Amino acid sequence: GLDENAADADVSGALSENTARLTSAVSSLPELLEKKKMLDMHTNVATALLEEIKGRRLDFLFEMEEKIISKSSLDKPLMDILSDPANGTADDKLRLFLMHFISSAEMSDDSLEQYKTVLQDAGADLSPLDYLKRWKTISQLATPTTRRTAGSSTTRAMNMFSKLMTTGSQFVMEGVRNLVIGERHLPVTRIVDALTEMKSSTEVDGYRYFDPKLLRAVNSSSASRSRQPFSEAVVFIVGGGTYIEYQNLTEYARKQPAHKKITYGSTDLPKPSVFLSQLGRLGKASDW
Repeated sequence: GLDENAADADVSGALSENTARLTSAVSSLPELLEKKKMLDMHTNVATALLEEIKGRRLDFLFEMEEKIISKSSLDKPLMDILSDPANGTADDKLRLFLMHFISSAEMSDDSLEQYKTVLQDAGADLSPLDYLKRWKTISQLATPTTRRTAGSSTTRAMNMFSKLMTTGSQFVMEGVRNLVIGERHLPVTRIVDALTEMKSSTEVDGYRYFDPKLLRAVNSSSASRSRQPFSEAVVFIVGGGTYIEYQNLTEYARKQPAHKKITYGSTDLPKPSVFLSQLGRLGKASDW
């Protein structure tokens, strides 16, 4: 009698435990299905991105851009890379050549015509190149080649313009460089670091200092400055901003011993294709 009762109790307890487990599994099934749905979605996105990268050979093109910028030798001549149909779209090839054109000190007319022929055969619109040719010419003209004359407003204006063009070139070149290598501070991050940490740097020599605590207006260049580092900054790019700049600033702020709060904004945040089309519209303009 006692053994039978004990056995019945064990069976009843096992049934109750199994029922509880089954009930718990059934109740958690919707949550598990939702997690599987999210996992499948992210897997599909990752797979699609990988296929796009492989199909256009973007990893190879980024590697070539890095070598062009760092003046390293390429795996094969750039002309062969641009002529290979497997190496990206027409816009991908145009962007690669534009990086080469910007980073090259000189390029003969014959070489430029050969590259243009290859790009046109690939279906590229060369209007962006027309703009960058003018941009490069202006930046070279803005570089002072004569001795500076004291008190000359024209010389100061040309120096400011030259500095602006040089900084713009750094933004173009180093933004791409940051895509394919490790940790690096872009120009905007270096400027924020110098301004907030009160560091001396030629990159911030032209910035004005305004202190709302000063009771009377003074020349911003001669005003006594606070020596206390700033923990907050608002960075606004007049023109096109990039996610790379935002990410670089975020990483910089996160790694500071005293946490910084940096807000980033810009007039526009264009995609690479949109930025290329903007350069094309500038290249087609006939009044500048």
